[in-house]
Amino acid sequence: MKRTLTTLCLTMLGCAGASPWVPLSREATPEGTTLVWVGRGACERLEGGQWVRREAFDYEFSVEQRRLGAHWVSVKTMRRLHPEYDGSAGPRLQTFFFEQAFQPADPGGRVSGTLTSTLGEGTVSADREFRSAELRFLAAGVSSMAPFDRYRITQRYDYEGGALTEDVELLKGDAPWVRNHEQARLFAATRFAAPPTVADAPPRPDEPGARALR
Repeated sequence: MKRTLTTLCLTMLGCAGASPWVPLSREATPEGTTLVWVGRGACERLEGGQWVRREAFDYEFSVEQRRLGAHWVSVKTMRRLHPEYDGSAGPRLQTFFFEQAFQPADPGGRVSGTLTSTLGEGTVSADREFRSAELRFLAAGVSSMAPFDRYRITQRYDYEGGALTEDVELLKGDAPWVRNHEQARLFAATRFAAPPTVADAPPRPDEPGARALR
């Protein structure tokens, strides 16, 4: 039972039984507006009514997000590097695919859409500028005995600050079980006047002046 719960605690997004869905196409995906997010997720689990940190399930991640008008395609890669990670949530390196299709904004300025992903299908709701969004979807391939059956992802885009924060929750009905807090930086197309050097690299989270993504 302990291993079963550990297996389910996973992830940003994860469940060992997730559908192997991958978007297929004979053509290369258009670039559109391409954004790349790089960050870290911190895992917590609700135990006895209290949120308890589960550092072994923390992860680093990158997202390549292509916005093609009303159609978005994203690829998320997760890496669990903690030495105490036991492998029960799957490989240390995992990749997930997401497609979102949006409808025109309603009179109130809200945009709704559908979501298809490796982890399941559901809906998306956002403001007209896509500064905040909520994704809700059922977890594909999860046993009825599992302590979660759906996901809720709350996103906050700070384009001017080059930052993205997300709360990824694993729920049973409306009851939370696991949540992951994500913080990421935005990378966009750029040019270098010369090859970048070590001095150009941002400080590590544990160096003076750096803000840890924890």
